[in-house]
Amino acid sequence: MFHLASFDEIAGVAHGIEVTNPNMVARIRRAADSLNRYEIAARLGRAITEAADAAHLRDFEEAEFGEASADAIVDCEYQDELAAAWSLVAAEHQLISPETIIAHDGSVH
Repeated sequence: MFHLASFDEIAGVAHGIEVTNPNMVARIRRAADSLNRYEIAARLGRAITEAADAAHLRDFEEAEFGEASADAIVDCEYQDELAAAWSLVAAEHQLISPETIIAHDGSVH
């Protein structure tokens, strides 16, 4: 069922990456300090694409072999965290608005 949430609630999901992987977030923030808004958006887009590719590979392996390989699982988890970290940094640089998150239901895949 479709559920509307406030932007603070949606943004709170992305902030979970700060708790689970603060070193990655710090590294991405340092990298973003030297980037302009277009470069940050490009990095976010690439991270989302790579997360989707990793999820598709994992799903394929699970469907084809009954379970995914350890490499596919770890890669999928890492790419998801990377996309979440870039999403957080993009939001901090005001590249993501509540309207875009709600329009795309907040999913990476």
